[in-house]
Amino acid sequence: MENTLAGKTLLITGGTSRLGSAFVRNARRRGGSVFFTYHKASDKAAELEALGARGFMLDLGDTAAIDVFAREFKAQSGGGLDVLIHNAAATRDALLRDMTEEDWDHVMRVDLKAPYYLTKKVLSLLFKRTPSKIFMITSRAGLQGGVGLGSYAAAKAGLIALAKSLAQELGKKQVLVNAVNPGFMISGMTENLADEIKERNKNESPLAVFSDPEEVADFLAHLSSDAMKQVTGQIFHFESRNTRAF
Repeated sequence: MENTLAGKTLLITGGTSRLGSAFVRNARRRGGSVFFTYHKASDKAAELEALGARGFMLDLGDTAAIDVFAREFKAQSGGGLDVLIHNAAATRDALLRDMTEEDWDHVMRVDLKAPYYLTKKVLSLLFKRTPSKIFMITSRAGLQGGVGLGSYAAAKAGLIALAKSLAQELGKKQVLVNAVNPGFMISGMTENLADEIKERNKNESPLAVFSDPEEVADFLAHLSSDAMKQVTGQIFHFESRNTRAF
């Protein structure tokens, strides 16, 4: 694989997830200097660090912890950031009548507030690279909702609106901001769902297949390269029949 990310510094949250780890591996193969955050998966983090990536254990629901991380990252990143990918997510699915305020707030802190807060903390680093890029990993749920997915869907829809807003706000600074809907894939968040739910989600794809984390990661790595310099404010979709958004 060509070194299309050589000389670039990339940061992805949720780096030990199926998609996150696929991206870390792909970006390292392309020569990128890759940093990632993770919550609890220390063994997986160690595997990625063995490839030359640098991991940080971080609770994205804790803004004070993000403050500490941002200072450490600035010290280790070499003074600039080319690509920031907001991939980490939390779910606490429940019907509205059963959803607690605590669970709602937790999902919002991790899935929506953390991308806002972390972006703000590292914005000065993004301004030092031209162009730099931010990617919000959204979801099919953020486009069409889902039973019991109120908090998660609302947060992911918020990321789309945030991406579109920041694309306009940061364009003059040459910061490109886009969202990526990776489609329904088998991951730590979905592997324990009932087979009938997995099958229903698969059949919602025009191709009737699960989304492939490796292909999504490869696409993200391509977008992170210099091959993409003038695209911003967009939503890229994998395997999603209903792609209408506001």
